[in-house]
Amino acid sequence: MKLRPAPAFLLAVWICGWGQPTKAAGEQTAMNNEATEAQVEAPFLGDQPGDVQRLEMKVPYGVPLALPDGRILLWGVSGEERRQQAIASFSKDNGHTWTEPKPLFSFPQDRGIFTSGAALVSHQGTIHLFGLDYYGFDFDHREKSKSYLWHARSRDGGKTWEPVQKVDFGLEYTGASNNAFQLRSGRIIAPVSGLSRRRISPWVSLAPYSDDDGATWHKPRQLIPVPTGAADWYESGAAEPVGVELRDGRVWLLPRSQDGYQWESFSRDGGLRWSPARHTRFISNQSAMAVMRLRDGRLLLIWNNCGAEGLGEVNWGNAERAVLTAAVSPDEGKTWKGYREVGRAVTDAQVSYPYITQARDGSVLLSAGGSLVRLEPDFLARTQMTEDFSRGLRRWSTLAAPGTKAASDPDGAFRQALLLLKPSTGRPSGACLSFPYGRTGEIALSLRTTPGFQGAHFTLTDHYDLPGLEREGSFPFRALPSGRIQIIGSGGSWLDTPGDLLPEKRHELRLKWNCARGQAVLRLDGTEIARIEQHVRAPGVCYLRLRSTARETDPHGLYLASVRIKVTP
Repeated sequence: MKLRPAPAFLLAVWICGWGQPTKAAGEQTAMNNEATEAQVEAPFLGDQPGDVQRLEMKVPYGVPLALPDGRILLWGVSGEERRQQAIASFSKDNGHTWTEPKPLFSFPQDRGIFTSGAALVSHQGTIHLFGLDYYGFDFDHREKSKSYLWHARSRDGGKTWEPVQKVDFGLEYTGASNNAFQLRSGRIIAPVSGLSRRRISPWVSLAPYSDDDGATWHKPRQLIPVPTGAADWYESGAAEPVGVELRDGRVWLLPRSQDGYQWESFSRDGGLRWSPARHTRFISNQSAMAVMRLRDGRLLLIWNNCGAEGLGEVNWGNAERAVLTAAVSPDEGKTWKGYREVGRAVTDAQVSYPYITQARDGSVLLSAGGSLVRLEPDFLARTQMTEDFSRGLRRWSTLAAPGTKAASDPDGAFRQALLLLKPSTGRPSGACLSFPYGRTGEIALSLRTTPGFQGAHFTLTDHYDLPGLEREGSFPFRALPSGRIQIIGSGGSWLDTPGDLLPEKRHELRLKWNCARGQAVLRLDGTEIARIEQHVRAPGVCYLRLRSTARETDPHGLYLASVRIKVTP
């Protein structure tokens, strides 16, 4: 059974089918276990084994969907053009083992190229599958662009399928099918983005719907624009929306944009009329999200919590999707816990386009970038974390910033430590660590410098950037080659503190932050040495960034032996 690669859509979309993306698509997605100079083993995500587990699959990857009988359906599209089929594997043990792929149904031979997309089981037990019927894209001549949303359903648990039908969303081109969900009223919404004739921000989000369990579909009554981008930027606007119904009856829609944030719009009438779109708190540049309600009532959100700047061998398109982050909300999105990495690229690749479902045992299966990951959502609610480097640097990202490595702790207090070196003049060296998101919190660093140390920069941030990039973040401070600790001042100037790191002496740096007040207290060995005003405003932080500031090389470096963190979400 031959699996067909997905075509190169606008928005560089790979719809998470089972074929690997073509080079033309510009998408080399991966939640992979490849090694770098500093990460010779697979990344360790979560706080303990089992929090996040990459499943080793003998069958092709696809979009997962939990069925009413407890099985998991993993489906995609295979075959040559004009001879395509939807195929699926099934798991009876929450995703640990899978049946061989088998055909579900065939696609019409007189249409375009079919790809997989969203999946849903309705309240009635009907299985709904969605995807694209793709013909071509031409931004300069938009009338030539054509890509439709298709839908198929099974009312007998996947044994038989009704004919594939077109879902009319009111426009002629969509680039993705990321999500479908059902309201308590029974209405099914299958949100998409469409290419409009708007001059500025041409992409708009739309919400086609069905009130008869998918037998027929209605065009949306309203376009949902996002005022970002420019006339010559073909990705600008409100793209790739996902949604969920809130307990108060509102429908929450989350489109991606190009200004570094996810946006949101709300409907109070079941998806017919929508509020003007506005920014969310979620940083995510040009990346689709996934959202669902867990069986315990919490909301789960998964997104690329990344900046968008490349560095060296990592291009900007992959840098903006280098990590995949998850968070849970117990109060309908008012507050969020976690912001933890559940996928991380360790090469010039991506972790992107998440699809999620909850298995019978409570775990969540996440399909993204050609891999299937199993995560335990409860780990996202933890508020404490300790790093003793017993697993080396597998928790740390050193992408495009070689030089940091695991080494024996010179004091012998810990088995291993992080050693920050800068081996070459033309390349940065650094590392960053994902930790539980906190509006307030405290982080303690046990470290020592060596004779010849050439300086290091520390900061906390609310999102991932490549660790070698020069970013000040929310609470930046640095240690000079002399050992003197400085904090950031007004206008980006650096101010001396009375604290000094003495070579070959173990020190503890402790930073206690409060983002509501916009201030942090820095202590060295128990003595306050500075108060840092929040340099980059953010409601909370979830990353520690460490970077060498050596102008040329630093073969001596700094040892970081432990990190202890406690936060209040």
